[in-house]
Amino acid sequence: MSKNKFNSKGSEMHFVIVGCGAVGGYFGGRLAQYGENVTFVARGKQFQSMQASGLTINSIDGDVTLDKVNVLDAENLTVESLVTPADVIFLCVKSYQLLSAIAQIKPLIHENTRVIPLLNGVNAADVIQEQGVRPENIFGGLAKIIAEKTTEGVIKHTGAKPHITLGAFTHKNLAHESKELVLMAKTADTGRLSNIAKCLKLAGISVGVTSDIELALWRKFIFVAAWGALASARKLNLGEMRTQSHIEFLLERIINEYADIARKMGVNLNNKHIKETLTFLSRLPETSETSMQRDIAAGQQSEFDILVAYPMAQVTALNLSAPVLTQCYQKLIASMSK
Repeated sequence: MSKNKFNSKGSEMHFVIVGCGAVGGYFGGRLAQYGENVTFVARGKQFQSMQASGLTINSIDGDVTLDKVNVLDAENLTVESLVTPADVIFLCVKSYQLLSAIAQIKPLIHENTRVIPLLNGVNAADVIQEQGVRPENIFGGLAKIIAEKTTEGVIKHTGAKPHITLGAFTHKNLAHESKELVLMAKTADTGRLSNIAKCLKLAGISVGVTSDIELALWRKFIFVAAWGALASARKLNLGEMRTQSHIEFLLERIINEYADIARKMGVNLNNKHIKETLTFLSRLPETSETSMQRDIAAGQQSEFDILVAYPMAQVTALNLSAPVLTQCYQKLIASMSK
């Protein structure tokens, strides 16, 4: 395992990583390895461990140990905590931790800060805005990585190429402004996204910038959430689901139900995206399970709220028919209330 010393290759950009599990630990660690100005925000034992021992990544793309990282206690976070202002704040927490994370970072946000949630859901940006963060300060983002954080605090990356997709949301707040003002805002967003993407690329992170971040978020959502809902309700791994033709049918059906929600909400999701999702699922190992499935089985807090309850609420609000999702929702509510 290689040791890493900070170098001088980094940019002038200051990245704040909130949530230091598999996602935040991996991507933040790679940025720090390259020499970017990175501040981690952690709590409790995680904060104490990182403060004492730094951060270790074991990866198929190369191991690294950062003996010392800049880490702050989430419980005592103030604007004075940062030596330099935050340019980018990556929110890498679970959905049920989002509200507390927003409250903690709000003092760190200035006019030029961009908050980028890397969560599994599709409505994190809406939640952030509802909590008082200006829409101009929010970019969309999603992360793809097969990794976990061990009980020893090591980030283990075991499969696939870690990737981040970034994008700006439509400037709905500028809908009544002049075309010139809207164009200026889009141009500024493009420049900022390009600078962030450049930093990630230089750190060896695969990154893409999309012109339709809503579509990108929903493409991941119909994969993670639909599979997670059915797998959790049926208590089956992917291989067990494949051996039962009626379960395979239900998997395809629930993915289509999630896609129906997206389309009803104005997202440009088509049949090609559904086929790509099914193809990707067919290539995953038979032992594959979702994190929500594991959490529910262990009786732990899960992302049921954002992956199952949120789309179920949209089905009701939009007057849609989603029998498989409805059955999964009811089964999970019943099992979690025992």
